[in-house]
Amino acid sequence: MSTVINVGLIGYGLSTTAFHIPTITAVPNAKVYAVVQRAAPPQAGSSSKKGDHVTVDFPDVKHYRDATSLFKDPNVHLVIICTPSPGHYDLAKEALLNGKHVVVEKPFCPTYADCSSLISIADENNLLLTVYQNRRFDSDFLTLKKYLTSPHTSFLFTPIVSVTSQFNRYRLPTAPSSTAKAWKSEDLPGNGILYDLGSHLIDQILHLFGLPEWIWAHTDNQRQTEPLEIDDSFTLYMYYNAKPDFNGGKPLTVELKSTMVSPVARQNRWVVKGWQGGYKKFGMDVQEDQLREYGIEAVKRSDYGEERVDEWPEVTVPKGAVEADEEGLEGIFGRVATMRAYGGFVNGKVKPEKGDYVEYYKNVIGCVARIVGGEKLDGVKKDLHIKPEEARNVIGIIQLAKESAKIGNRIDGVEKRLSEM
Repeated sequence: MSTVINVGLIGYGLSTTAFHIPTITAVPNAKVYAVVQRAAPPQAGSSSKKGDHVTVDFPDVKHYRDATSLFKDPNVHLVIICTPSPGHYDLAKEALLNGKHVVVEKPFCPTYADCSSLISIADENNLLLTVYQNRRFDSDFLTLKKYLTSPHTSFLFTPIVSVTSQFNRYRLPTAPSSTAKAWKSEDLPGNGILYDLGSHLIDQILHLFGLPEWIWAHTDNQRQTEPLEIDDSFTLYMYYNAKPDFNGGKPLTVELKSTMVSPVARQNRWVVKGWQGGYKKFGMDVQEDQLREYGIEAVKRSDYGEERVDEWPEVTVPKGAVEADEEGLEGIFGRVATMRAYGGFVNGKVKPEKGDYVEYYKNVIGCVARIVGGEKLDGVKKDLHIKPEEARNVIGIIQLAKESAKIGNRIDGVEKRLSEM
């Protein structure tokens, strides 16, 4: 019988209620044991709506009003930090020093050095430390990763000429939702869109291609909201030199973009251009909307993580690469919808992989259970999907991007610069 892992969460906002609790409860040997929420429980007879307080939504879950009390609870195995990013380092450090395994919401910490400090504490104490980079389990990314790595499809894309990845929102400062996460716009370490949404985009690219040779970045405050030092848009270029053992010996340019002012119904997500194939995706992964709407019931739905056909990614290949009909595309990509021929190209919407945020916690809970059962971290860590060193590199790239934006020039020797942080 699998060891039951008791999970304690710090914070009771959208991150906890929509992303973490529903996916944790879907793991058989995981138990949401306790939640830290500073607010006192509502008085008996008072009216409270769903999401206001953990004691109302989950009366069987233990409630603490401060993190230290949670850290002192001997029954808690794993602590998940779902608080504003400026406090991630202090909370994670205290949790580790109290013998808890730790998941930190992204962004990991404000600085590469902070991340290194936490990794050292975790390693020295045989404790698992990881970061919630859930967008590695988006449908669009899983699909692209499959196409770029599977021998059945990668020949169409390799060498890759360019990758453009975007994560845009529409949040005007006058909109009611603009105050929902006002802390993200405060002039504090780890805030701003480059840390917030950039963490996802950078993590995905590093996972696919590793560290670039150089980067160049531009950040801006397009909405001119105070404080002006906090960015609400960025463009980041990551450049990979031609190397014999990388990308078919050809160079690669990656462009990452994000803005809070994008009034577009179907947001641009991916454009990938290879020598014999292109990949284009509009719209964001469906899991966030499903989790917001259905909560813990979302992951039980048969359509959880499945994209609507009109949101399927498009693949375009030259006619010479495949037969110029639907069977030619289906022979490579599986199910194809709305196949069309355009001049010398064949284009079709291809059925994507299913998004799966639950897989993140299946992996984390499984790794924690192994350590609780007596295994050493060194042996377990190799099986961890999101290694803390990978999340640390994301923060390092963000720091270099901010430096690039400040000086108005590119930053060379990325790997060396990270090693010096």
